[in-house]
Amino acid sequence: MKFVYVDESGEKDHTDVFVMAGVLIDAYRLRKHTATFDEMIKTFLAKHEGAPKELKTHAFINGNGGWSKVDANERKAFLSEVCDLVVQCARIFAVAFSLKKFEAAAKAVQQKTFGTGYWLGAAMFVSALVQQKMQKEKRNKGHTVLMCDEKKTDMPKLVDALYAADPWFDPIYEGTRRKKKGKALLSEERFDQIVNTAFSIKSHHSSLIQVADAVSYIYRRHLELKNEKEAWSGEKEYFAGLVNRLEPKRELLGRTSGGPCIDFYESVRHEEWRI
Repeated sequence: MKFVYVDESGEKDHTDVFVMAGVLIDAYRLRKHTATFDEMIKTFLAKHEGAPKELKTHAFINGNGGWSKVDANERKAFLSEVCDLVVQCARIFAVAFSLKKFEAAAKAVQQKTFGTGYWLGAAMFVSALVQQKMQKEKRNKGHTVLMCDEKKTDMPKLVDALYAADPWFDPIYEGTRRKKKGKALLSEERFDQIVNTAFSIKSHHSSLIQVADAVSYIYRRHLELKNEKEAWSGEKEYFAGLVNRLEPKRELLGRTSGGPCIDFYESVRHEEWRI
């Protein structure tokens, strides 16, 4: 069994870049790595009285609110340590959209599962990518559990979408499915590597959701800085360095049979992002 902790970064009122990232950890290592991240975050927060009691990376790294009391170099060093631990213990499943591209393409395609909802569109891509990678693993014991940062309106839609298993998403994972030539996938085969519901958890209850938030923000800010000026000196180089560490652990789509699903995600991805 495996667990994927999923969070996102970016809203259309503030940026054109939206990133969703899932951090996957094997169940038999989960307790160990959860304890490591718990202690790491707890120790850091305990050192700084008056700082927020939750690691929201956007506020943390930019010194917003109570984080302004913590030295910038210390904040940068801590986020780097988080990245190093992710590289040691996890695999990354992520996607990055241009929100303008997504809105235009979604209106044109009118996909029945996610409509114009970019959170659900991203969550279904990440889920399908997990399905693709897990179904081809030899001796893969147990299914994968999706643990998402709490989204009261979107989570029920994701649960329903995984259960409905729209064949529109088949091209993402059918290439790695051992199936008889010419036979279509059965409905029960489509997301059979994922426990048949997704779970939500409040971010302050889970260090690994906070880690997923960090990964998603790192990728988001790295992409934003392709076209934006730095908010602080050295910001572009700093985030590029973190992405270079994370990128070898990010799973890519690889070769597919193509089709409307693949065309859609290729059309809405950020121009600097490989799916």
